[in-house]
Amino acid sequence: MNIVVCTAGSPCLPIMEASVKHYAPTATLNIFRPAPATFGEVYNAAMTEVFKTCDEMIVANDDIVLRPDTMKILMEDVNALKYHHGDKVGMVATRADFVRDSQHIKHNDGSQCLQANAVSPLFAWLSKKAFDVAQFGPLNWYSDDVICEDLNELGFKNFISRAYVHHVGSQTVGIDYNKLNNDALPWLQANRPQYLTKWWGWK
Repeated sequence: MNIVVCTAGSPCLPIMEASVKHYAPTATLNIFRPAPATFGEVYNAAMTEVFKTCDEMIVANDDIVLRPDTMKILMEDVNALKYHHGDKVGMVATRADFVRDSQHIKHNDGSQCLQANAVSPLFAWLSKKAFDVAQFGPLNWYSDDVICEDLNELGFKNFISRAYVHHVGSQTVGIDYNKLNNDALPWLQANRPQYLTKWWGWK
């Protein structure tokens, strides 16, 4: 399994690498250090390159740490979902301790794999078939919401796995939440206004 990480040099990266080496030793870790751009832009470019030689991969942040059973449980869930939903499985993401509410361990005990409109790809499986029809928005914030909502529109289903990763929190795109939010709005208004209506009731 290929794991794709884009990084500008997070101090957490060595720990992330070590956890993959110890807990997912058969995985191939592809680390890209692209020129500065948005999360969506750099991951789309990296995934396009890696998908030339594989049909599925895991998208990962540079600020997460795997548990011993993360990969095992994630792939068990992915295989079960592919059995039930075939090629229409979208993104399958792990739970974490610093993440959107639906994936947060405070609200999700991991007792079952759950369908979700959108997931955050801290450590998330995705197929080439899904990526060929929907990619991350060219944004830092909401790039994950865009790909998930686009997949929903095309009949794919996104899921939260029972698997867990520890997430240090906001090392990848920063912590200036107002700026991240405001930077995304012009693109969303121009390209996905229907999602602004859906998320916040904008007209």
